[in-house]
Amino acid sequence: MAQDVEEQVALSAQVVEQNLGFGDQVHQPRPIDHLAGFRSRKAAEAAGEELVAAGYRVDGLYRRLLTVWLEFSAMTAVDHATAAAFTRQVVGIVNRHGGTYDGWGGFLVAADDEAAPGA
Repeated sequence: MAQDVEEQVALSAQVVEQNLGFGDQVHQPRPIDHLAGFRSRKAAEAAGEELVAAGYRVDGLYRRLLTVWLEFSAMTAVDHATAAAFTRQVVGIVNRHGGTYDGWGGFLVAADDEAAPGA
């Protein structure tokens, strides 16, 4: 069963809001890690090939119990529009290969020290 793309976009929006609450400079690009699970190595590899063609880097492929996990990443900003766009893209690719998208994460980007009060 394919994942609901809009549900995943809503979850991404929650992550962006949480990051903004921590003072993250969401428009600044940074490495963002993604994770998706598949029933077979063949499906995970096919999704990985499509993700690479879309500009992502495959960082790992491993089996744990009955799931083959695909780790992939890209340098990107995480503002609302960008996060919604990459979430739609990734969930679409993962769905086409019968997988389940587990979400994304990355480090926060602090404001420049020069812009901070008292700097």
